[in-house]
Amino acid sequence: MHSWRRHQPAGFVLVEILLVIVIMGLLVGAYFGLRGGSDKTGEGAQTTPGQAIEKGHEVDCMNNLKQLRMAIQMDTDPVEGTPPPKLSEKWGVPLRCPVSGKPYVYDPKTGQVHCTTPGHEKF
Repeated sequence: MHSWRRHQPAGFVLVEILLVIVIMGLLVGAYFGLRGGSDKTGEGAQTTPGQAIEKGHEVDCMNNLKQLRMAIQMDTDPVEGTPPPKLSEKWGVPLRCPVSGKPYVYDPKTGQVHCTTPGHEKF
């Protein structure tokens, strides 16, 4: 009679077990590496859902300002170098901060745009 089981070398099972342990270690490392600590609340601190949403809105504001600056640069007169006279809806970028709802402040003389929401001065 033939046995349906093949004979496997004992070392093969050991390699499989080690491979599973390595994969699990990588997954655990990736989980803890991606979770990370928040630099505002100290090492190893957990981020609450409210903090995550606030951070997302801050990133959204930063992205809006970056896009507005690029649109201003593109609309700047190439010959005279004068920026556009005002922010434009045609650029398709929100003209208000997603956190406070305050409009972005634009200086047409310099072509600079910034957010007046507290904490967003660095954007």
